[in-house]
Amino acid sequence: MKKSTPLLICSFLLIIIGIITIATASAPFAINKGLSSNYYLIHQLLYGFLPGIILGLVAFFTPLKFLKKLAFPLFVFSILLMLAVFIPGIGICEKGACRWINAPSFTFQPSELLKLTTIIYLSAFFSNEKRKKYLLNFIITLGIVCLAFFLQKDLSTCIIVGICALTIFFCANTKKRETLLVSILGIVFSIFCILVTPFRMERINSLFNASTADKYHKMQLEISIGSGGLNGSGLGLSAQKFGHVPEAMSDSIFAIYAEELGFIGCAFLIIIFMSFVFSSFKIAKKAEPFGKLLAIGLTTWIIVQASINILAMSGLLPISGIPLPFLSYGGTHIIFELIALGLILNVSKTINNK
Repeated sequence: MKKSTPLLICSFLLIIIGIITIATASAPFAINKGLSSNYYLIHQLLYGFLPGIILGLVAFFTPLKFLKKLAFPLFVFSILLMLAVFIPGIGICEKGACRWINAPSFTFQPSELLKLTTIIYLSAFFSNEKRKKYLLNFIITLGIVCLAFFLQKDLSTCIIVGICALTIFFCANTKKRETLLVSILGIVFSIFCILVTPFRMERINSLFNASTADKYHKMQLEISIGSGGLNGSGLGLSAQKFGHVPEAMSDSIFAIYAEELGFIGCAFLIIIFMSFVFSSFKIAKKAEPFGKLLAIGLTTWIIVQASINILAMSGLLPISGIPLPFLSYGGTHIIFELIALGLILNVSKTINNK
């Protein structure tokens, strides 16, 4: 699998960096809870990376033709799960938002599934040569997805899915004026969501006004990243992870990484992400229509999410609850990112078999 070797190397490096960073960032939090310093690392390995690798292998060996047939049922199922979070006893509501499903032995975030199934469904739809009324179908599909995220008060994830959907739409040889139309509709929807929710306006204001509610979080992120300097303080030697940076092992893990490994470490991480994108797009370029759009959509998801997280932690975007792919603590997103990786490698496999 020579064509997929660069992608495998980049993915392996991201996974290793993720494991090491979670180990160092989560230790103080675990100790403060009276747990073993490796508690959250072991939890991430057992309930994140392990099932993610298994399901990623399933995705790798699933025939793309079969996956294409399942695209619409999977999409409908994920929408139903998005609505199930509002059912008492099934959904979990925290901080005014309902985004989790309480399963018997684990919790599950259906928005991560919806990211995946939306990309699969749109890739299948636009790879169909007999597609009819594609613009109307696309707007309806994206409207349903946006409504589901709006109900969950999750604009950040909605924007990620919207960018992935628009990228697939653009790469499916559609008319440029139609791409412009749906882009404008997406921007209008985003502005509407911001205007009707005061806390989103506060986050945007936090970019310019230090007196907003995000002042402490933003200040601690700046201290953490700034104190890293060129070479960093050293692996495991972050001072900010000891209760200063909120969500240090999950959403804000990049700040801890930057403090410990400095500018050089950050540049290395960004180069890996960019190499991941280049390798995936190179695979997509040579794939058949469904595989091409699928690889493009999944890669766009990973790089857009990584960009939003890094820019937000660097103070260039409003702070959001978007995890850094492969690095942030959290089982659900890691599982689906590894499934996405398995699907991209699956596309590569179909090229090698030609």
